[in-house]
Amino acid sequence: MNWASKVARLRGDERGQALVEFALIMPFLLLFIIGIVEFGRGWNRHQVITDAAREGARSAVLFDAAITTDSVRTIVKTALARGGINPNNPDLVITITEAVSPSGGSSTVAITLPYQFAFFGALKKWTTGESTVLLRTSFTMRNE
Repeated sequence: MNWASKVARLRGDERGQALVEFALIMPFLLLFIIGIVEFGRGWNRHQVITDAAREGARSAVLFDAAITTDSVRTIVKTALARGGINPNNPDLVITITEAVSPSGGSSTVAITLPYQFAFFGALKKWTTGESTVLLRTSFTMRNE
């Protein structure tokens, strides 16, 4: 068997083709799956702070003399802790504003929290210089 016939025989051999194709696709598949998980975790954090802002705004518009800005802040921090977010995070910003008009009043609770992706944070820092994404939400409720 000469060299040319060996090459011709190997060109027609398809053993290992699926393994090579899988090895080429696997890194992209893993990045896609990790991206879905990371986006899901970030979305979960955003939902937690949105829920905390809603609870704070709801309690701020109640007609109760015992409700103060500090008690609303405590309610928001309790809701954040219940959702797995550290309420004593120094980067966490909770803003409570009240507006009064002739037709009634309203209260707005705004929360800002930086979020760092576990896997893609380093890639984001390499490309943009920042490793965190700023999650922001606000919720306004009226007194009726």
